[in-house]
This record gives sequence, structure tokens and C-alpha cells, in this order.
Amino acid sequence: MTNLFVSQPFKEGEEVFLTGEDHHYLYRVLRVSPGDKLNLLDGKGGVFLAEIKELKKKETLIGVGEKLQVSNEPGKKIHLLQALPKKDRFEYILEKGTEIGIASFFPLHSRRTIKKVEGKNLSGKLERWQNIIKNAAQQSGRTVLPQIKAPLEWEELQDFVKGFDVLLWAWEGSGNSVQDVLKVRGEEENILLVIGPEGSFTGKEEKELLKMGFSDFSLGKRILRSDTAGLVAATIILHLTGDLGE
Repeated sequence: MTNLFVSQPFKEGEEVFLTGEDHHYLYRVLRVSPGDKLNLLDGKGGVFLAEIKELKKKETLIGVGEKLQVSNEPGKKIHLLQALPKKDRFEYILEKGTEIGIASFFPLHSRRTIKKVEGKNLSGKLERWQNIIKNAAQQSGRTVLPQIKAPLEWEELQDFVKGFDVLLWAWEGSGNSVQDVLKVRGEEENILLVIGPEGSFTGKEEKELLKMGFSDFSLGKRILRSDTAGLVAATIILHLTGDLGE
């Protein structure tokens, strides 16, 4: 069954016209026909059975049916605070992180960030990043659309972290395991996972993370690349909390 996240409001029993990228995806990419069924998602957890009613060159008419009782979201919400890697490796993180089950993504400008995203490039990047997340969420059957925010500056972190229940930091210098830090953190729902840049955080940044309340843990004897570490750490956390495997 095709999954489609739409940004415009809709409700059970009404008909809606889809235009722009949503129409293009159905009409040009999937090549749907009247009578075809799909799941229409509002991005907040609502999943509705829908049907293609009419197709035109610039719009698709959708009939919204019953709301389905579907939830494919992890019980623990992992929010990835990722120091921006060089080139376009962040796009890979967004795609695979969405498939795994990460709830939201927060790019970070640390002191060793090589390529910063700001100014006139920011709006275009955010739009591209959100589209990558949307496509991955549709493909993987997510019912809540993960969010992407504008890059955070290091100086903003101290106030930013106050909105989360658990602060975790994957660090090659730690003597703790993931199991160690999860056992002492209880049953909180919102986990902020921070991943450093290539070359790791500076010594000053490491001290500041500990002062903010981050619990550090190691991912093993081998040092993982920045764009690998977050995906591995999130996978382990979701497995340990019962959302991946048994």
C-alpha cells in the first residue's frame, strides 16, 4: 500500500485536491489510476485509508476514508543532535535515520565543523533535507514524519538540552556501554543523542557536554565515522528498548 504524507489539513469523509509535489509523486512517479487505494498520513500519527477519485495534469482528487489504528513509531523517541559532517553525508544520515526510527534531527555547528550551513543556502537545504526525510518515511512505513531543524550553534546548546529527558553522548573515550547509561536513566521518553564531528569534539566541548548533563558511552573498540556512529547508536538503543528485534 502506498503511503503519502501531506501537509494540507484533511479529515475523514472529505475529498481533497493534491497539487504540487504530492500530485507529481502520484501522477508521474507512481502513475496511479482512479480507484487505487493508498494510506494518507497527516505526519502527526494519523493514518487514513484513501482512494484516488480523479486525476488531472495538475491535481489529484482524493477521497479520505476511515482513520486506521496504525502506529509504527518507537516507544522511545530518539532525537539526533548531529555535528554536521563534510560533503553530503548528512543526507545519508537523514535517510537511514528515518528508516531506523529516529524522531527528529538537529544539525549542529561545533568548533570542528568543516562545512557550515547558513545564510542564503539554509532555506534550500532545509527543504531538501525535509524531502529526503519524507521520502524515507513513506518508504519505511513511518506514521509520524520526523522533523529537521535549522543548525544549532554551540552557544545555544545549554538552553536547548533542557527540553529532553535523557542526554546521551556517543564518545570513543568513554568507559561506559550503552546498557550502562540506559539502566541508570529510567523510563523517560525523549532521548537526545549527540554525535561529534570528524576529529571528535574539542577538549573544551567535551567538558561542556559533561557539565550540561550528558552521559557518555562507547560503541566499542573501533572508532566509527561521524555519519555511522549516530545510526549505530540509535539502532542499539532501539533494540535495547524493544523497538528493533526481540
